[in-house]
Amino acid sequence: MRFLFTTLQYIESDFYGRVGKELERLGNQAVHVTWSRRAARKLASNGIRVHCLPDLLTAPASVEIEREAARLEGTYDMPTIRDVWRTDWPCHGRPEEWCLERTVRQFLALESLFDSERPDVVVPEVGSETMRTAAHLISLARGLPVLFLCYTIFPRPLRLYVDSLHAPICAPEDIRELSGDERIEVRAFSERFKREAAPIRPHREPPIRLRRGRLLARHLAVRALWDRDNDYLRPGRWLLQQLAEEVRAPAARPLYRRPSGRPFVYFPLHVVDDYKIARVIPHWADQGSTVEQVAAALPYRHELVVKEHPMSIGRNSLGFLRRLARIPNVRIVDPHTSSHELIRHSEALVVISSTVGLEALLYEKPVLTLGRPFYAGAGVTLDVDSPREIRAGVPAVLRFRPDGERIARFLHAAMRRCLPGAPVLVDRSDENAVRLALSLDAVGGEHQAQRTATGQEPVPSLAHKDPLD
Repeated sequence: MRFLFTTLQYIESDFYGRVGKELERLGNQAVHVTWSRRAARKLASNGIRVHCLPDLLTAPASVEIEREAARLEGTYDMPTIRDVWRTDWPCHGRPEEWCLERTVRQFLALESLFDSERPDVVVPEVGSETMRTAAHLISLARGLPVLFLCYTIFPRPLRLYVDSLHAPICAPEDIRELSGDERIEVRAFSERFKREAAPIRPHREPPIRLRRGRLLARHLAVRALWDRDNDYLRPGRWLLQQLAEEVRAPAARPLYRRPSGRPFVYFPLHVVDDYKIARVIPHWADQGSTVEQVAAALPYRHELVVKEHPMSIGRNSLGFLRRLARIPNVRIVDPHTSSHELIRHSEALVVISSTVGLEALLYEKPVLTLGRPFYAGAGVTLDVDSPREIRAGVPAVLRFRPDGERIARFLHAAMRRCLPGAPVLVDRSDENAVRLALSLDAVGGEHQAQRTATGQEPVPSLAHKDPLD
């Protein structure tokens, strides 16, 4: 099999370069496309086949951008081409003509790369950047499996989603009666997870001043020497964000309050730039409005306890937090408060797509999901799809009592679907690169075998077919 990895900067590219090397040891081929010239030079120096996407964007000046945009909209599964660039932050505040040309040229470059490299499996990493979105859409149109790496709470923490993140972790038929050993296994996992009561991701802390200075110097050097036109490497912007986070984190402390002792529902906030909310379920992107609606739907004397995501400390605007704090029956707790303690003492949880809802199932707590997370639709949660359903859904979840046996069966089914390994943001070690390569090889091989058995062949090049001709 031939794997294609899409990466942005050095850390990501370095790790997946090592994963690719391990895949080659398993008899596969690996090719990389990265946005960073520094990353591309480093991979190439290690004998890794790599393309630098900015160097491929030298499309002929004769390209008719609007005509190509119309072709792309007719070829790929997108409502409009604007939907591709709307979540890519270098496009924010830019003229539409600039965004359109940048997006079209990336599609053209990637179409040519797919034609020449002919990958069998694409691993774009999870992200909202144009190159990842374009690689995803091109792969789907050509019948190539796209593997998204997701981190879970299970002993084997990797879940590889194929083609879409917006999917259940297991099929309904996987949720079956358990054997005695399987029941012991799921009970042991649940008890250990609750006993350790640790967050699955560390809390975000601003880097100390000395380390920040070193990082800034490194970013400036890379920008000056290799990546002068790297849209995603802007040292000044990065420094301003770091300083703003350092100011906002302590400024938010007066807004934090402990639960009052009244019955409460727990609502965990998402990361401010969460991929799934931004690209897949944008109707839930206004978390302030969602909190207001959930709080308004609670019975009298019930509170809504809100906690920031561990990776968002200092990143939520003070205006947003003040908006939540002004709601009479909402309490924002310190983001270092244990989620396990909040789950234990809550009456129920309301989540958009947070893993906290899955953790709550280990405590057999009622959970209302709004954004169809991977554990929704399995008969262990209440689920709504639209903000208009919140008013009825919140009282309903307070009456809901999940079935413990059904939860155990679901948890074991989910555990069976997970694999060894973790994404780069969780573990960049060589050991994890080996584990991840083995998992990618297994899932990629499984899908290749399915295509062979059903006679499916990848779709040939779809590039340069103009629907206006």
